[in-house]
Amino acid sequence: MKRIMMFGCVIAAMAGFTACNDDNTGNGGYEGINYIYLSTQEGKTTLYETDSDPLVVEVMLTAALEEDLSLNFALTGTEGVVTLDGNPVTIKAGEKTASFNVVSNNANVLDAAANYTVALAGDVVLPENVELKEALAFVVSPMTLEALTDAQKAILEAYKTSAGVDLSKYIGVVNVSTVITGTDPDTYEPLDPRTVTGKTLITLSESATAEAPVLKMLTNAMGIEDHMYQILRSVTVDADDYWYGEYTLPCYATLMNTLGWSKTSEEVFTMSLDGITFGADKSVEFLGDGLSQYEDEITIVPFDYYFTAYEREKAAIADGSLDPSADPEWAYDATADPYYHLNCDDITEDLYEYGNWIEASASVSDSALTFTFCVYGCYLDGDYTRIVATYTPNN
Repeated sequence: MKRIMMFGCVIAAMAGFTACNDDNTGNGGYEGINYIYLSTQEGKTTLYETDSDPLVVEVMLTAALEEDLSLNFALTGTEGVVTLDGNPVTIKAGEKTASFNVVSNNANVLDAAANYTVALAGDVVLPENVELKEALAFVVSPMTLEALTDAQKAILEAYKTSAGVDLSKYIGVVNVSTVITGTDPDTYEPLDPRTVTGKTLITLSESATAEAPVLKMLTNAMGIEDHMYQILRSVTVDADDYWYGEYTLPCYATLMNTLGWSKTSEEVFTMSLDGITFGADKSVEFLGDGLSQYEDEITIVPFDYYFTAYEREKAAIADGSLDPSADPEWAYDATADPYYHLNCDDITEDLYEYGNWIEASASVSDSALTFTFCVYGCYLDGDYTRIVATYTPNN
């Protein structure tokens, strides 16, 4: 399963919103380019082929216009998989926002994730000084599992007998609601919690036994793929103060140019988790081994990542087109490696005493499967982020 996300438009939009705070009607004296920004609710840019919920695309102008603006959007990608609902859209005179939906056709034709782009249709004529900032990229992923074997069904039945919990309700496409509480990087106080909802594809792990069934999250592990990818971008291609500018080390530009990696490049980021082990006493173990940025052994939630820019980095190093070891000034963080940038410190104790750490725990019943833990992004993420992910069983 794959995920593609483009956040450059969101960051650029923030600057645009600041410029137009005081201008609610007409152009309000605003003389810059009146950009059309595209974003999605909660930063979601993945739609699963089996989804009944749409991907909501929000459209925003830098400055309101004196006349209605009609915009017709078009899709680029595999035909027949998704459609646009509520398109064309009209931004009313004196207003700056509108929205439309990307809806899955539930055609179940995809064998692998497919990349899509939404942009203005080719025949759209815009008023003078109005431009689309950039297209919106997203991905549609299939979410299907092969039927459980008799041996797998026997493992689940054995656990149901011993623990009284039917784990089969957590197999397949499972709804997850995740509360994310970050830490303010300036005060180190917890930020206001925010809740994101999504789906995770869960299966029985190859290591499962009748004595200890093990689940594996194949997609959107713990419901935080979007969050973790935003953090990854914030410390790499979106880190204007560190990766760009006259006084920045050349290695950052070398890395990005060699990989073709930028704020607007279309990348795939996926996040999975194996080893969620259940005991007969309803205990749930999900922590594992990892490495810090200094390659010290640590205990974390051992997510696995797939990131296309990092795949290109590894290939470039292997073929010799990129050789960080040849540059004595090459910075350690000049890498697309998600294992370096994400979840890179021990979470078994409060190492920083900033107030947002919480001991990892989990519980399971026929009504909920809940995980509580911390991830440590980096200093730009404000150190600890508290995660509470609750899975609702399927009927």
